[in-house]
Amino acid sequence: MSNVIDDKVTKFFNDNKKALENPIVKGFLSNKNNYELLVRAITEPSKMNREKVDQAFTEHYKKVKKIKYISNLIRFFSIDFDKKIRKLNQRFLLTLDQPLAEDNNVSMKDLLMDTNTSINVFEQRSLKDQIENERLYRALDVLTQKQVLILEMIYVNNLTLREIANILDSTPQNVSNLHRKALEKLKKEIS
Repeated sequence: MSNVIDDKVTKFFNDNKKALENPIVKGFLSNKNNYELLVRAITEPSKMNREKVDQAFTEHYKKVKKIKYISNLIRFFSIDFDKKIRKLNQRFLLTLDQPLAEDNNVSMKDLLMDTNTSINVFEQRSLKDQIENERLYRALDVLTQKQVLILEMIYVNNLTLREIANILDSTPQNVSNLHRKALEKLKKEIS
Protein backbone atom coordinates (compact mmCIF):
# COMPACT_ATOMS: atom_id res chain seq x y z
CA MET A 1 0.00 0.00 0.00
CA SER A 2 2.85 2.38 0.85
CA ASN A 3 4.42 1.86 -2.61
CA VAL A 4 1.13 2.80 -4.29
CA ILE A 5 0.97 5.99 -2.24
CA ASP A 6 4.60 6.84 -2.99
CA ASP A 7 3.98 6.17 -6.70
CA LYS A 8 0.96 8.51 -6.74
CA VAL A 9 2.92 11.30 -5.07
CA THR A 10 5.94 10.81 -7.33
CA LYS A 11 3.73 10.76 -10.44
CA PHE A 12 1.97 13.97 -9.31
CA PHE A 13 5.29 15.75 -8.71
CA ASN A 14 6.69 14.55 -12.07
CA ASP A 15 3.55 15.59 -13.97
CA ASN A 16 3.52 19.05 -12.34
CA LYS A 17 7.26 19.72 -12.26
CA LYS A 18 7.00 23.10 -14.02
CA ALA A 19 4.21 24.36 -11.74
CA LEU A 20 6.16 23.25 -8.68
CA GLU A 21 9.14 25.43 -9.74
CA ASN A 22 7.05 28.57 -9.12
CA PRO A 23 8.54 30.45 -6.11
CA ILE A 24 5.12 30.88 -4.48
CA VAL A 25 4.38 27.16 -4.77
CA LYS A 26 7.88 26.32 -3.52
CA GLY A 27 7.32 28.57 -0.50
CA PHE A 28 3.95 26.95 0.11
CA LEU A 29 5.42 23.44 -0.01
CA SER A 30 8.38 24.37 2.18
CA ASN A 31 5.92 24.48 5.09
CA LYS A 32 5.67 20.94 6.48
CA ASN A 33 1.93 21.18 7.22
CA ASN A 34 1.13 22.41 3.71
CA TYR A 35 3.23 19.64 2.19
CA GLU A 36 1.38 17.03 4.26
CA LEU A 37 -1.99 18.51 3.20
CA LEU A 38 -1.00 18.20 -0.46
CA VAL A 39 0.24 14.61 -0.05
CA ARG A 40 -2.98 13.70 1.76
CA ALA A 41 -5.03 15.29 -1.05
CA ILE A 42 -3.07 13.26 -3.62
CA THR A 43 -3.20 9.96 -1.76
CA GLU A 44 -6.76 10.30 -0.46
CA PRO A 45 -8.54 12.38 -3.07
CA SER A 46 -11.68 13.87 -1.60
CA LYS A 47 -13.45 17.18 -1.77
CA MET A 48 -12.59 17.97 1.86
CA ASN A 49 -8.83 17.31 1.37
CA ARG A 50 -8.80 19.37 -1.82
CA GLU A 51 -10.56 22.26 -0.05
CA LYS A 52 -8.05 22.14 2.81
CA VAL A 53 -5.16 22.46 0.33
CA ASP A 54 -6.97 25.26 -1.53
CA GLN A 55 -7.67 27.13 1.70
CA ALA A 56 -4.06 26.75 2.93
CA PHE A 57 -2.72 27.90 -0.45
CA THR A 58 -5.11 30.87 -0.52
CA GLU A 59 -3.88 31.98 2.92
CA HIS A 60 -0.27 31.51 1.85
CA TYR A 61 -0.85 33.49 -1.37
CA LYS A 62 -2.54 36.37 0.51
CA LYS A 63 0.37 36.48 2.94
CA VAL A 64 2.90 36.61 0.07
CA LYS A 65 0.92 39.38 -1.66
CA LYS A 66 0.77 41.42 1.58
CA ILE A 67 4.52 41.08 2.09
CA LYS A 68 5.17 42.10 -1.52
CA TYR A 69 2.81 45.08 -1.19
CA ILE A 70 4.43 46.29 2.05
CA SER A 71 7.92 45.83 0.65
CA ASN A 72 6.97 47.91 -2.43
CA LEU A 73 5.46 50.55 -0.17
CA ILE A 74 8.66 50.78 1.84
CA ARG A 75 10.82 50.89 -1.29
CA PHE A 76 8.83 53.61 -3.06
CA PHE A 77 8.32 55.60 0.13
CA SER A 78 12.07 55.67 0.70
CA ILE A 79 12.69 56.75 -2.91
CA ASP A 80 10.11 59.54 -2.59
CA PHE A 81 11.54 60.59 0.78
CA ASP A 82 15.03 60.79 -0.70
CA LYS A 83 13.74 62.91 -3.63
CA LYS A 84 11.93 65.20 -1.20
CA ILE A 85 15.01 65.74 0.98
CA ARG A 86 17.23 66.34 -2.06
CA LYS A 87 14.72 68.86 -3.42
CA LEU A 88 14.56 70.68 -0.07
CA ASN A 89 18.35 70.79 0.16
CA GLN A 90 18.57 72.29 -3.31
CA ARG A 91 15.78 74.76 -2.63
CA PHE A 92 17.05 75.97 0.73
CA LEU A 93 20.82 76.21 0.42
CA LEU A 94 22.93 77.15 3.38
CA THR A 95 23.32 80.90 3.68
CA LEU A 96 27.03 80.77 2.91
CA ASP A 97 26.39 78.80 -0.30
CA GLN A 98 23.77 81.18 -1.72
CA PRO A 99 24.91 83.72 -4.34
CA LEU A 100 25.29 87.25 -3.02
CA ALA A 101 23.55 88.76 -6.05
CA GLU A 102 21.32 87.51 -8.83
CA ASP A 103 23.80 88.38 -11.59
CA ASN A 104 26.93 86.73 -10.20
CA ASN A 105 27.88 83.34 -8.79
CA VAL A 106 30.03 84.63 -5.93
CA SER A 107 28.88 83.39 -2.54
CA MET A 108 29.82 84.39 0.99
CA LYS A 109 31.76 81.13 1.28
CA ASP A 110 33.88 82.10 -1.76
CA LEU A 111 34.68 85.48 -0.21
CA LEU A 112 35.62 83.93 3.10
CA MET A 113 37.88 81.39 1.43
CA ASP A 114 39.54 84.02 -0.79
CA THR A 115 43.21 84.27 0.17
CA ASN A 116 43.36 87.97 -0.76
CA THR A 117 41.07 88.95 2.11
CA SER A 118 42.47 89.34 5.57
CA ILE A 119 39.62 87.36 7.11
CA ASN A 120 40.11 83.63 6.97
CA VAL A 121 37.28 81.89 8.80
CA PHE A 122 38.03 78.35 7.69
CA GLU A 123 40.78 76.45 9.43
CA GLN A 124 43.65 75.84 7.04
CA ARG A 125 45.12 72.38 7.51
CA SER A 126 48.16 71.32 5.57
CA LEU A 127 48.59 67.92 4.00
CA LYS A 128 52.05 67.62 5.53
CA ASP A 129 50.54 68.15 9.01
CA GLN A 130 48.44 65.04 8.50
CA ILE A 131 51.25 62.70 7.35
CA GLU A 132 53.15 60.57 9.85
CA ASN A 133 55.15 58.43 7.39
CA GLU A 134 58.59 60.02 6.92
CA ARG A 135 59.13 58.65 3.38
CA LEU A 136 55.76 59.96 2.22
CA TYR A 137 56.44 63.32 3.89
CA ARG A 138 59.72 63.71 1.97
CA ALA A 139 58.11 62.46 -1.26
CA LEU A 140 55.65 65.38 -1.19
CA ASP A 141 58.55 67.74 -1.97
CA VAL A 142 58.74 66.21 -5.48
CA LEU A 143 55.22 67.39 -6.37
CA THR A 144 54.31 70.73 -7.86
CA GLN A 145 52.44 73.26 -5.73
CA LYS A 146 49.27 72.67 -7.73
CA GLN A 147 49.48 68.90 -7.21
CA VAL A 148 49.98 69.36 -3.46
CA LEU A 149 47.06 71.78 -3.39
CA ILE A 150 44.83 69.27 -5.18
CA LEU A 151 45.86 66.47 -2.79
CA GLU A 152 45.11 68.76 0.18
CA MET A 153 41.69 69.63 -1.19
CA ILE A 154 40.84 65.98 -1.80
CA TYR A 155 42.27 64.30 1.28
CA VAL A 156 42.25 67.04 3.92
CA ASN A 157 39.25 69.18 2.94
CA ASN A 158 37.21 66.31 1.40
CA LEU A 159 36.25 68.29 -1.70
CA THR A 160 34.99 66.66 -4.87
CA LEU A 161 36.77 66.97 -8.20
CA ARG A 162 34.03 69.29 -9.45
CA GLU A 163 34.39 71.58 -6.41
CA ILE A 164 38.16 71.68 -6.86
CA ALA A 165 37.75 72.42 -10.56
CA ASN A 166 35.50 75.38 -9.70
CA ILE A 167 38.00 76.74 -7.19
CA LEU A 168 40.96 76.35 -9.57
CA ASP A 169 38.94 77.53 -12.57
CA SER A 170 39.69 74.27 -14.37
CA THR A 171 37.84 71.14 -15.49
CA PRO A 172 37.18 68.04 -13.36
CA GLN A 173 39.07 65.97 -15.93
CA ASN A 174 42.16 68.16 -15.59
CA VAL A 175 41.96 67.96 -11.80
CA SER A 176 41.61 64.19 -12.05
CA ASN A 177 44.66 63.96 -14.31
CA LEU A 178 46.75 66.13 -11.97
CA HIS A 179 45.59 64.01 -9.02
CA ARG A 180 46.50 60.77 -10.82
CA LYS A 181 49.93 62.10 -11.86
CA ALA A 182 50.63 63.28 -8.30
CA LEU A 183 49.82 59.84 -6.94
CA GLU A 184 52.01 58.20 -9.57
CA LYS A 185 54.91 60.52 -8.64
CA LEU A 186 54.47 59.72 -4.96
CA LYS A 187 54.34 55.99 -5.65
CA LYS A 188 57.49 56.19 -7.80
CA GLU A 189 59.29 58.26 -5.18
CA ILE A 190 58.36 55.97 -2.28
CA SER A 191 59.21 52.69 -4.01
